[in-house]
Amino acid sequence: MRRLAGYLNSIRNRIFVSILLFLVIPFLLANHFLDKPMESAIERRIGSSAQDALVMMTFNVQLFFEDMLNSAVNISINPDMKKLLRTPEALTHYEKLRLNDQYLNRSFSPYFSNTYVTLFDREGNWQSTRYLEENLYRQYISSPWYVSMLQTPFQNKWMFNDKPFLYTDRKTVLTLVKSITDLPTNENIGLIVFSVAESDLRKYLTGLEGELYLVDKDGTIVSSPNASLIGTSIAKESYMPKLWTQHSGQVILDQDGHKSIVNFDTVDANGWKLVQKVPYDTIFKEIFDLNKTKAVIVVFIFIVFTIITLSISYGMSRPLKLLRKRMQVLERKDFHAELPVTGPEEISSLIVTYNRMVKQIRQLLQRLKEEYQQKEDMRFRALQAQIDPHFILNTLNNIKWMAYIRSDREVGDMLSNLGGILEQSIGRGGTLLPLRREIEYIENYAALMKMKFNERLTLEIDIPEEYRDQEVIKIMLQPIIENSLMHGIEPSSGPGRIVVTAEHKEGRFVLTVQDNGVGIPPDKLEELRGRLAARSNEPLERIGIQNVHDRIRLQYGDEYGLAIYSGVNEGTTVRITLPIKKMQEGMGADDVKSDAGR
Repeated sequence: MRRLAGYLNSIRNRIFVSILLFLVIPFLLANHFLDKPMESAIERRIGSSAQDALVMMTFNVQLFFEDMLNSAVNISINPDMKKLLRTPEALTHYEKLRLNDQYLNRSFSPYFSNTYVTLFDREGNWQSTRYLEENLYRQYISSPWYVSMLQTPFQNKWMFNDKPFLYTDRKTVLTLVKSITDLPTNENIGLIVFSVAESDLRKYLTGLEGELYLVDKDGTIVSSPNASLIGTSIAKESYMPKLWTQHSGQVILDQDGHKSIVNFDTVDANGWKLVQKVPYDTIFKEIFDLNKTKAVIVVFIFIVFTIITLSISYGMSRPLKLLRKRMQVLERKDFHAELPVTGPEEISSLIVTYNRMVKQIRQLLQRLKEEYQQKEDMRFRALQAQIDPHFILNTLNNIKWMAYIRSDREVGDMLSNLGGILEQSIGRGGTLLPLRREIEYIENYAALMKMKFNERLTLEIDIPEEYRDQEVIKIMLQPIIENSLMHGIEPSSGPGRIVVTAEHKEGRFVLTVQDNGVGIPPDKLEELRGRLAARSNEPLERIGIQNVHDRIRLQYGDEYGLAIYSGVNEGTTVRITLPIKKMQEGMGADDVKSDAGR
């Protein structure tokens, strides 16, 4: 600290530090507070674009599965296929081959190039476009789901088959099993197993960044551009629970310091999830590059500012150093000689003035040294006060007393009230305080406003003394009274009156602020009430009705807060509901003792 004080004792260093403080630091702060919201908005837009791209891909996958379902339905309602399932013995082998070629071995959709269609009747007979191995066929028809679907009409089941394989070509397939129900009897006459090779779907899962995969309801990856992931399970991933509780959305994932964004959407046809996992750096690479460029620019500007600041401080301090040397020479001669008039115009003017005063200051030398030291101390304190908000309050008090001394009472009163407001807003303690301190605050505020409205404004505070220790939120009444003034009383032509009352009602503390202003139109009042009813998760940035309401609800719960009643030309009434809690002066927020039930 001493080294810093010694460094700042130089005028040149003070000029240098001051320019850096008042130019560079505000620039950095502005850069932070203006660019950060802009970057956040860009990030949201990029994240939204990634989500939109995934939705479009989900649409294509949805069409793929809808075509599978439509193809299976078309086959199941075909009269010839139903006849084949009801009475397979009525058809010759040739007729079965013809039906197989006509209805099962055809091109169903441009989405499919490898289809597998198999019909099972209730007796276990099958008709298929591919050959079924006997042992796998027996396992297939004896499985519990097969038996259940054959007994229950109007059933669909989506399956992922990578093992065991039903068909001899051993390809991984996506399968729809649909029961074929006879409408007159409402009984199943068989099943259709409609399968498509996973590779047919995989070609539609390209074009997006990061890892992309389709997940079934068991958490198994059923399709992905990365073939090595197919068949693996991601059921234990931390983001999976959210996937099954929401239709679509976005999850920010942080694993071992590596941040990723997981976008997901639901395929409505079967409830499977399309998941995209992208490294955070990949999506926001352009923003990161922009930040690097911005950092280089900021460093460059800082260096340029430093060079300019050094030049300015040196140019201003050099003539002053010359003057100091001349004064030192004069001091050694015991002030019997005058300084030669040299240097720039400003410095030479100072020397001329000094020569005129040299004979008078000889007797005041000691006093000047003391005053100089005092000035240095005051300058140092002024630099400290720049970061102390109480310095503003002290300055206002000094100006106030100067106004009183000069008999300018109106200005003094205004400064006194403003000082009271400032002292309350920057006072120590938490966000809670006794009602009496809040009343002092609004009385100071109202006194200032009366100077604007002259005799038009009357503030009446009818609150019993026993209620004035009630715990309230800091700066709670002022925004409400300000709204009454600006939107109620100021537009009216008559005298304005604001009444503040308090009461205990149904085990709660109720503060009422009522004005006789122009009131609020019904549509505007409805809008205000709707905004108050909605719970906002956004940060509170402005002091206003919504801010006060949200702070009360955050502090005490949703059953407390503000209620507004008004009518055109009938004035406005704002009721503030709080829990009954007494707070003694000088106590903090944690020292509040409950007074509920009094």
